[in-house]
Amino acid sequence: MKVLGLTIEDIASLLGVVGGVSSVIFYLFRVIIVKPMRDEQHNLSNALNALTHEFHAMRESEDREHRNIDAKLHEHDIKIARHDEELKTLFRGERRE
Repeated sequence: MKVLGLTIEDIASLLGVVGGVSSVIFYLFRVIIVKPMRDEQHNLSNALNALTHEFHAMRESEDREHRNIDAKLHEHDIKIARHDEELKTLFRGERRE
């Protein structure tokens, strides 16, 4: 039996050759293109994770520093209020005399 002038054995051989060649092409594509891209993606992911960790550490450090500055600012506000009251008391005392 012949199909398109080829026997069934010829068609099976042709399919085997085409399958083998396409397998080699796909394997080379995976090795040459996909694997390096996957490696680069992995490296990029690691770099982003490190950057995220560093960002969080910096954020915590900045938050700590802001809390310290806020505490000092609060102390200064209290001192300024106390000084204002002392000045008012002094000026009231001068007027009476």
